[in-house]
Amino acid sequence: MNLKDILVHIDDRPTCVSRVEAAVQLARQQGSHLTGIFIISQLYFSHHRSEFVARAEAARKKFEEQAAKAQVSTEWILVDCQTSRIDLINALNLHAHYHDLLVISQTDSSADEQGVPDNLPEKAVLGSGRPVLIVPYAGRYNHDYKQILMAWRGGPESCRALHDSMPIQRVADHIRVVTVHGPGGDEAYQAHTADISQHMSRYELPLSCEKRVSGDLSIGDLLLNMSADYGVDLLVMGATSQTRRGQQTLGETGRHLLKCMTLPVLMSH
Repeated sequence: MNLKDILVHIDDRPTCVSRVEAAVQLARQQGSHLTGIFIISQLYFSHHRSEFVARAEAARKKFEEQAAKAQVSTEWILVDCQTSRIDLINALNLHAHYHDLLVISQTDSSADEQGVPDNLPEKAVLGSGRPVLIVPYAGRYNHDYKQILMAWRGGPESCRALHDSMPIQRVADHIRVVTVHGPGGDEAYQAHTADISQHMSRYELPLSCEKRVSGDLSIGDLLLNMSADYGVDLLVMGATSQTRRGQQTLGETGRHLLKCMTLPVLMSH
């Protein structure tokens, strides 16, 4: 089954260009309906509201024109945090619940993000309940996703990422599945003999599978290096979480990839 309903975060930051490009190309490939959501998060005086609405309208026109060129059907959602009394992150996660996939951008820590929280990607992965496609803030990419790297470790997060991404994997030219062990090995993996490649082969996917030991590299850096070495278009991974200072955060590998990504990453939690 294809992805039928994709949600993309729209704003007037420079990163919106590549984000919409990724969403439109994926929607065209999957035959999806594409919804753009613009969220007015800044506080304003009532007589300034028209300025923010005008910015949203300009963004809507650009979004719809780009989608129309690809013959992708669209819908538009405008959320005003000041009147709805819900913040940007919660508004985005709430609307993501009603779609198959959420498309957002990596945070550019060197840029003025215009009211967008730095931790938006992390909170979207943890709170949307949907797979999240994160597009790097810099560079141009092939969003047909014909070469995929699937990071597999077992556990609910990996299982969910695998099956959330199956509509994309089914049209890929090649999927490289890698299980990465830490320097001391992975006792949980070694405790059973099941191999995920056997399950995936039943879908007749174009697979190759391997196991790696991270050695001196972090797991995140190893995945990024493999992506570069093999010309990967999309990295798919399950995103684990942990509690730090009473707050739920992504695990070490997920946080590293959100900071250092060099290609689009699809994460499921």
